[in-house]
Amino acid sequence: MAELRWYGNKAVSRAMQAAIQAIQTCAADLQGKSAMQAPIDTGDLRANCSVSPLQREGNQVWVKVGYDLPYSIVQHERLDFNHPKGGKAKYLEDPFNDNARKYERYIANEVGKALERG
Repeated sequence: MAELRWYGNKAVSRAMQAAIQAIQTCAADLQGKSAMQAPIDTGDLRANCSVSPLQREGNQVWVKVGYDLPYSIVQHERLDFNHPKGGKAKYLEDPFNDNARKYERYIANEVGKALERG
């Protein structure tokens, strides 16, 4: 006689742990990419990019990548500003959009690998 068993709670736990680690990896990658595109004056803006602690609500998990200096939003949105020392506007939005699919694939692959390990 053959017996099939489903270990749903174990699978969900492994998938969640893999997703959490993958999300944190992607957030750190975005943090670095964004900081390298932020405008340079004193260097404060580039040093200000941070990743929030993991947030969790039910089966949803997320982190936030961003800046909290008073002028960060203005620098991000104003396409007409000149940045003679380097950097550019849309320094968070552009690297996120450029890498969103890569991040989605990475997270999915990491969850898949965790489930395959059984």
